Amino acid sequence: MSTTTQSPPDPAISLDRPTPREAGQESPVNPVRGARGTPFRSQSALAATVCLVALTLLFFAANTASSPGSGKPAPDLFAALPESAKGWQVVTRGDLYRFAGVLRTEHLAERTYIRQGKAGPEQVTLYLAFWQAGQASAGLVGSHTPDACWPGSGWTQEAVPDGSVDLAAGAQHLPHAQHRLFQNEGYLQHVWFWQVYGGRVIDVGSTRSVPALIRIALKFGFRKAGQQVFIRVSSNRPWHEFSDEPFVTEFFARARTLGLY
Repeated sequence: MSTTTQSPPDPAISLDRPTPREAGQESPVNPVRGARGTPFRSQSALAATVCLVALTLLFFAANTASSPGSGKPAPDLFAALPESAKGWQVVTRGDLYRFAGVLRTEHLAERTYIRQGKAGPEQVTLYLAFWQAGQASAGLVGSHTPDACWPGSGWTQEAVPDGSVDLAAGAQHLPHAQHRLFQNEGYLQHVWFWQVYGGRVIDVGSTRSVPALIRIALKFGFRKAGQQVFIRVSSNRPWHEFSDEPFVTEFFARARTLGLY
């Protein structure tokens, strides 16, 4: 006798969708007339601001040139994702290539593990992305975190008690992880992720402003010198309900070769 379960909404990141203009946004002050009849002062302030922003962007762009790649072959990401799990249906995603252009890498892998539990369907998704040295800066990779991309595909971010948490998978203590929570039409997704740059886990924070980009470049280096890995685990269950599963502990044991520890 088979049991039909409702498929969860697809948490695919909508990377190529432009940001909509905010409703009711005020029109900017006319730069020719300015405010209260002071065109010269307004023009001077505007020109200074534009020049400052332009010079900042030129400086940032000029100093984030790619460094030569390491020449080493990319790791087999699917080898880190268990192909089978006792009691779980395993689904390998095959359309991640469509995000390669935006993410600037073709090294992407994802598998989802599904089973019918006592309290309903249980789902765990493991995702990996890899960049060779020279492919992308720390800021670019950090700009595609779930909290930046998932809302564009219908997911609403919910508050969590702590956005940075200590986790364990079986007996393995993991590096500090970022934790987010999303919902789509009542379906919840807990998300935990790590960004590994040059063999160490980093947290770039916000990447949505010029000052933030400069801060990231100063902290992690202007050039794209380090290999990078993005590791994501998402589930409709809290961490403690699945973290001891053999396929999860196996995944994190294999992730050692990707620089997670």
